[in-house]
Amino acid sequence: MSDEKFVSIVLSTKEHIEFINKYCHKSIREATFYEFGVGWDIIIPLTFYAFGVERQILVDIRNLLRFTLVNDTIRKFQRMSTQLELPRKLEVVLSKECTFPSSLNEYYGIQYYAPCDARNTGLGDGSIDFITSTNTLEHIPPQDIEGILRENYRLLKDDGLMSFRIDYKDHYSYFDRNISIYNFLQYSDKKWSLFNPKLHYQNRLRHKDYLYLFNKIGFSIVDEQLKKGNMFDLEIIEHLPIDNRFKSYSTDELAVRESHVVLKKQVVGG
Repeated sequence: MSDEKFVSIVLSTKEHIEFINKYCHKSIREATFYEFGVGWDIIIPLTFYAFGVERQILVDIRNLLRFTLVNDTIRKFQRMSTQLELPRKLEVVLSKECTFPSSLNEYYGIQYYAPCDARNTGLGDGSIDFITSTNTLEHIPPQDIEGILRENYRLLKDDGLMSFRIDYKDHYSYFDRNISIYNFLQYSDKKWSLFNPKLHYQNRLRHKDYLYLFNKIGFSIVDEQLKKGNMFDLEIIEHLPIDNRFKSYSTDELAVRESHVVLKKQVVGG
């Protein structure tokens, strides 16, 4: 990963911390963080550690974590510690692959479980203070998202928070400049399945679909930051042959690019 991309991820992770500090008075040093679908190099959890988080639980459906990539991440933190202005340095480069990933818990307070089904983790009720997710939900089938949210509800303490970043853009547009970020809206589910392998699955849900799921499971919105489409985006959508699946959405609803949503459990009877 390039230094530029690395710094971008660190800065976006900082937003989770800022929202948590804004809406919860509990110190992150005393809290247990939880994240599902953490990927290969755990830049985000190690950023949390650099901000002072002491306890983290990470789960993934497959064991994707790689010793060399995690060490590359640690070395990047060490090399750019002054530039990033993080409160805590990452002192230890992991030395023995045979003790990985348990060494992450020893040095960085990170427990990693994979393979682990985020719909049924086996963790204790109300054992988590903060749940975070960064550009992961869009890669999960809708029926599985509902199961994950139900499990999150069970895991989250009554005064806990969830902080989710979601990317609504067609990810193929990141490396194919011939298509727009809304390109995948023109395909039926059947045709889209031809371009949508498990390795790089995109569910194509829009922002209002997630809001429906959050409310259905029992979460209420604490904060909601949207990156909406601009006039150029709206024009692209107006000229795109939108599939019938998306005809019930307004152009503005289809045009939302990204969101950062902070959630809490709904008050019973409230």
